[in-house]
Amino acid sequence: MLHFLAIAGDLELAGLLWTPSIGDEVSQRAEPALISVLVDPKGLSTGELRSTFLWLPTLEQMVYQFEARQAILFHAGLDLTEQIMAYKTVIQSPKGQIETRAESLRESVGIALRDLLVSDHRDQFH
Repeated sequence: MLHFLAIAGDLELAGLLWTPSIGDEVSQRAEPALISVLVDPKGLSTGELRSTFLWLPTLEQMVYQFEARQAILFHAGLDLTEQIMAYKTVIQSPKGQIETRAESLRESVGIALRDLLVSDHRDQFH
């Protein structure tokens, strides 16, 4: 889970915007190891929730983000060779193909989403 916390932080830095919803998995920014599910926003505004918690998107939420950016999840699964055992994700977007590998499927999909977001930003500046 520690690897995914870093990936979630990268997703936020890359521009992934969180609209808080009951049931979202979150980590407290003050103590990242404290992971919970958002069940009561305690009257906090969207901005206050974003500054208090780091969103840990689920696989389904990340796949939705691919779709929203016109990217297709081409492959997501175990990549097993003599040298490596990892989860591989391949997405096809209008800007090209992105391929990633990681220790878990959630991490691999998160890295692919981060790379897609970063490639979107790069294109905006050129």
